[in-house]
Amino acid sequence: MKVLVEKVESYSEARKFVDRAFEIFNPKFKYIKPNFLKHDNPENGCITHPELIKTVVETARSYGIEPVMMEGGFYRKSASKCFAEFGLDSFVECVNLNEDDFVEVEIKGEVLRSVKVARSAMDAKKKGYISVPKMKVHHLTKVTLGIKNNMGFLKKPAVYMHPGIHRKLVDLLEFFQPTLTIVDGVIGGTSSEMSTKPVKHGVLVAGDNVIAVDIVSAKLMGFRPEEVRHIRYAMERFGVSEDEIEVISNPGIEKLVRTDYRLSITSRFLGRFGI
Repeated sequence: MKVLVEKVESYSEARKFVDRAFEIFNPKFKYIKPNFLKHDNPENGCITHPELIKTVVETARSYGIEPVMMEGGFYRKSASKCFAEFGLDSFVECVNLNEDDFVEVEIKGEVLRSVKVARSAMDAKKKGYISVPKMKVHHLTKVTLGIKNNMGFLKKPAVYMHPGIHRKLVDLLEFFQPTLTIVDGVIGGTSSEMSTKPVKHGVLVAGDNVIAVDIVSAKLMGFRPEEVRHIRYAMERFGVSEDEIEVISNPGIEKLVRTDYRLSITSRFLGRFGI
């Protein structure tokens, strides 16, 4: 399985990377799912940068696809505020998943049995979606990357996911699998998932196997994939080995490995007690 990793210093340079990702992986999709946890300045490293989203939309259109962007966020209006503030709602059709209709679906996972899912997410499951998560930390899961980005499909509040979250995320992954994942690490986020400190990492990662993408992304953040439990569980359940991953990269990629993605003391405390 292939994972594309390239040094991309600014969002104005992202088009070449996204074009190459489309050429390599040829994704079939209708929807684009970013991470808009809250309305925030994109330079803070908390949310997927809107300029990257616009680039993905423009590339999709060059392939004859008119995509729909969908996201919910932590607060009911989080996504809507991002859509309006960043001019996305006038650029592409946008759906706030928190205001969508919800349906109860059976997951039949090892831990997660059923969940309430936005109806648009069910359409994305059928027609395909590109996941565009942020490269940042999380107090419960260490990282917020592609696998965890699926939580945006669920009815809020989704605090029922927190106990046993690692296995629940893998259960959810068996139900929702993106056709392409593009991780936004041009500006990453350290310290915590909500109050991030920006990391000028200058990297984008893409692949059609979200587990492989998360493995590579976690390593770029300075984490061992096996210490991120939901990634380890996903590797075991889906039979993904790090040795099978072919990293396609440009020269100097080894310099992109960073070790300053670290949780704050408060985040580590909350994570230890599963809060």
